[in-house]
Amino acid sequence: MNRTEVSGRPGGLREQKKQETRERIAATARALFQQHGYDSITVARVAVAAGVSEATVFNYFPTKDELFFGGGLEEFEGRTLAAVRDRRAGESVIAAFRRFTLQNIRHAADPKATELIVTAARIVAGSPTLQARERELVATTTDSLAALLRTEDVGRLEAWVIANALIGVQRAIVAEVRAEVLAGRHGAALTNRVRRQAERALNHLESGLA
Repeated sequence: MNRTEVSGRPGGLREQKKQETRERIAATARALFQQHGYDSITVARVAVAAGVSEATVFNYFPTKDELFFGGGLEEFEGRTLAAVRDRRAGESVIAAFRRFTLQNIRHAADPKATELIVTAARIVAGSPTLQARERELVATTTDSLAALLRTEDVGRLEAWVIANALIGVQRAIVAEVRAEVLAGRHGAALTNRVRRQAERALNHLESGLA
């Protein structure tokens, strides 16, 4: 098999090189953000440290905040909406949301996930810019969920209240997990405790939203 044959495949040499470049840029940015704070690091500095041009960084990450979030919040928004939109026949919105949310809590028990959460929590805590961007993305998710509920003949006000309540639980879980891992607590003990708290919160909502 020659080089042309390999690179012509979807997972060939060219795509592999692009992925490696993207990962190197992202890893470099995370390290700089962690060491010096997100707000003090420019895209130009990331480019120099990663050994690429500033234009190359923007080719992979259209905005600076993408260097940190990497599309993760948008991807999470998509999965949140899909959990509600594609729920089982006869399943309520809150039941589908509960199943999706509790499944996600389990991932925080993984040691690699804990390390990423700690790093992200510290960077966000030190950056008003990222905190504001995170709030914007959460608001977008809330709006998208409310719009989805409206397609199911839910009134505008009701859809808005339900969406804010559910996304509020999500954000409370994120805040709790971040606080706990920063305090040095992690593993199954942490996720079990947060899961129990999340279930109680969702029980309160379900009694009023069902």
